[in-house]
Amino acid sequence: MTKYLCLALSLYSMSTYAGTDSRLIASGGIAGFEGTAGGGITPWAFIGGYTSKEEVGYGANIQLLNLNDYTLTTAGASVSIFDRVELSIQRQKLDISAGLTSNVFSLLTDGAITNANSTTIGQDIIGAKVKIWGDGVFTQDTWVPQISIGAQHKRNRDFDTSLLLPDGSAPLPNIGVPQLLGATDNSGTDIYVSATKLWLGFPAGYNLLTNFTARFTKANSFGLLGFSSENDDSYSTELEGSLAVLISPTTAIGAEFRTQSDRLGGLAEEDTVVDVFVAYFPNKSLSITAAYVDLGNLPLQENSNGFYLTLNTNF
Repeated sequence: MTKYLCLALSLYSMSTYAGTDSRLIASGGIAGFEGTAGGGITPWAFIGGYTSKEEVGYGANIQLLNLNDYTLTTAGASVSIFDRVELSIQRQKLDISAGLTSNVFSLLTDGAITNANSTTIGQDIIGAKVKIWGDGVFTQDTWVPQISIGAQHKRNRDFDTSLLLPDGSAPLPNIGVPQLLGATDNSGTDIYVSATKLWLGFPAGYNLLTNFTARFTKANSFGLLGFSSENDDSYSTELEGSLAVLISPTTAIGAEFRTQSDRLGGLAEEDTVVDVFVAYFPNKSLSITAAYVDLGNLPLQENSNGFYLTLNTNF
């Protein structure tokens, strides 16, 4: 079993807002790798940043995820409106090493082609989240969580980008990695419902955050490997969750999970993604999160796991 280093750096995440005391520290979460506020891999019902019902906030983020032969970089921006609506846009770029693309060609051609260039897969994500019920922080006299609904429209930019050989030729013109692995669509829209609650003083005087998200999706590997397949063009229901304990006013420890549909199978077999993390919020202008992440199987790279680091700043 090989370990891979997973290093994700939100090098810059900025939010500006009119007041800094309107919401509890850490209640805005961090910008996830798809641009939506919450945990690193799943949205929360909370609206990002620390804006109140009278404020508008803005944000931007840059992230890096390094998994040996795969490197994912993302950058995006968001706006939070009156603690009710969150809008975001994110661009992702997945770099795939020449060794992996060569192995893909070798498998597809029974060894006739064994050398190919590295390639990239880009994806754009436009997100929207609306709080529809409750207040997960200040309504402590009921167990009812805050509930939000959201959508992430994803468009794969390299669905039909040809893989090139070192001499510049394209033996499979206008067929990109997602198509090679069996995807049939270059875009799709995830719909999700999140329920989040921050339990103040529980357990044992600490604050406990619970989050559960149900996602309806056609995406393969978050959309980086396209959408749907020849045998499955239906939405699947995937489950996600976060559990965190604030062991001090500025430090949280917790874990997350996210299931995947695994509609492609074969080289693109998908596993449940899990992480365990420590998040430090010295103030509302800065947060630092370190995590151990297990992505499971990636094409031609099994047991993809390692460490994740995120830095967020707010102004």
